[in-house]
Amino acid sequence: MGPKKAISIIFVTTLLAISIFAAGCTDIKPEPYIEDTATPTATATATPNATATATPESTEVTPTSTAVPQEYLIRIMSYMFIPVGDKEINVGDTIKWRNFENSKRPRTLVSEDGIWEEDQYLPYMRYVSHTFNETGEYTFYLKGRDTKILTITVV
Repeated sequence: MGPKKAISIIFVTTLLAISIFAAGCTDIKPEPYIEDTATPTATATATPNATATATPESTEVTPTSTAVPQEYLIRIMSYMFIPVGDKEINVGDTIKWRNFENSKRPRTLVSEDGIWEEDQYLPYMRYVSHTFNETGEYTFYLKGRDTKILTITVV
């Protein structure tokens, strides 16, 4: 194979690789269409010999949650919860604890708040989950390692 042919093959291959890479980098998403759902309000017009009375508008705000319930995975490895640190979630979210111990030994998950009737025995690669439907703070630890505590705050 001649040097010109080798250079041509390298050039074509490089152009092909660049075009494939560039095609995968297009992450442009269109803006979602948001329809204006505002309700028009009537405006007062003055009429002769009419008595105007003002009606106060309601200032009460009813909170509505538009968040989609999420599921979070907490790995149990080396007698630790991963990710490390406390977690804050919303009402309706689910936490799933899964045993990823390198030693393939079972672990026992304990809820200090009595979420379960009994401690949760987790063989290797098994999981237990719980959906939090009430606000509050919930504390968990692994039996045999009660100094490593996980606190979940539900807001």
